[in-house]
Amino acid sequence: METESRINVTEELNYMRSLVESIDGQINTLLRGLEELRKAHIALSDSGMAASKETRVAIGAGIFMEATLKPDSKLLVPIGSDVFIHEDPEAVKARLEENMKEVETSISGLNGQRAEISRRYDTILAAAQSQGGENRDVRGNKK
Repeated sequence: METESRINVTEELNYMRSLVESIDGQINTLLRGLEELRKAHIALSDSGMAASKETRVAIGAGIFMEATLKPDSKLLVPIGSDVFIHEDPEAVKARLEENMKEVETSISGLNGQRAEISRRYDTILAAAQSQGGENRDVRGNKK
């Protein structure tokens, strides 16, 4: 019975550890997306770039080409499934700001979930160690 209990605790701890790792992966993905949104917002807000009217644009494989900017013209904005719309730069900045807030809210929610799972993990680990009467690692081995 005691061995079965240790196995169940170990399984629970392993499950919680995998949840934390999954949440960490989601947070990292969202952080990369947030950084991309911020870069686009900064580029649209950069008055120096608008004044220069020329820039280099990456076309892939580390290759760039010269391009002429038209800062007052509408931008092509992806809205999903390879569908694009024309939108004014100010509307695009507002859209980016809204998207950044949504991503930040998602990151905050995931951080809350991660903290709760970590607390549960620590509580179960401490209870398992106190019941065993000796220090054991997550797999039940003596330390």
